[in-house]
Amino acid sequence: MTRLGGVFRIIDRGGRFTWLVILACLVALMAIQAAAQEPGVAIEESLEQHVAEGNVIVTLAADRRSMGMADQLRLTLSVTAPADKGVIFPEIFDRLGPFLVRNDFVPDPEMLDSQLRQWKREYLLEVEEVGELAIPPLTITLLEEGAAEDVEPQQLTTEPFQIVVTSILPEGADLKKPKDIAPPVELAWRGLPIWAWIAIAAALVLLVLAILWWRRARRRRLLRGEPSQLAHVLALAALDRLQSDDLITLQRIEEFYVRVSGILRYYIEWRFGLRAPEQTTEEFLEAMLVAGGPIATHRDVLSAFLEHCDLVKFARHQPASDDMHNALQRARDFVEQTADPESLVSAEAARAYAA
Repeated sequence: MTRLGGVFRIIDRGGRFTWLVILACLVALMAIQAAAQEPGVAIEESLEQHVAEGNVIVTLAADRRSMGMADQLRLTLSVTAPADKGVIFPEIFDRLGPFLVRNDFVPDPEMLDSQLRQWKREYLLEVEEVGELAIPPLTITLLEEGAAEDVEPQQLTTEPFQIVVTSILPEGADLKKPKDIAPPVELAWRGLPIWAWIAIAAALVLLVLAILWWRRARRRRLLRGEPSQLAHVLALAALDRLQSDDLITLQRIEEFYVRVSGILRYYIEWRFGLRAPEQTTEEFLEAMLVAGGPIATHRDVLSAFLEHCDLVKFARHQPASDDMHNALQRARDFVEQTADPESLVSAEAARAYAA
């Protein structure tokens, strides 16, 4: 117990803890430099192409030009365009040409400057065959805000990507023919180099210290007895603040829908334990079906509400003021109908949300 108390005293002294962090970072940097100088370490060469038209740039990038049957390929499709344009990405589901889509990511749009915004989609791909496989052309559609219905949207299409897929089997191998028992072979792996063990040890020490500091800080907060708050009370108060900010009258449409959908997503996490703020709408709706329980009965209402918000945030949809008032009321109705006096939010989580 005396030694453990000494560890806590070291952590509580901000200066010493800072030096521990700096030391761990230096060790990690030395390990990275040693890895770069390690002979025989292969660096994958990425593949990238750009398609530009006016002030719109479409970039398609793969993290490697060749891969094995057991590897995964990360494909990134990004669009840089004026912030007032709506961007529609191609619909990609389970397959992309000869590739299997194992996962996809939808990062939030990023403002590059006062006029340009960047949208991204990332895909994790796998293969089922060897050879030179092609990622098919992908078409991006851009919608001009306020354009007439008869105006053709702007479209940019990428060129096919050629990815070489290799196999460890010899060329022309007959997989159906029985093989003789192979003699024992020596494993090529000879253990981790010394710099890797140093980096792992430094990371473990830093992790243990961070866990000890977090547990003690958490214990102190609990001992202080900070009161928890009801989830539905927090959500209704946030909706009241949103209404008082009068974003509907000011026609700050995108900001309004970002806030109202964020309030609802945080409330769902507090009330039902689903990590809605960190998921896309599709991921959240799928998680809702898996979780079941009371929230599953509200799936259709939440699906329509969140998809309406996504149209505004990502497709530049311009709803009327009455639609915005209805969205605010639907969010309020959902919170009131699902309110639970036993769903509490810690003071720490409430402060983090308010910030």
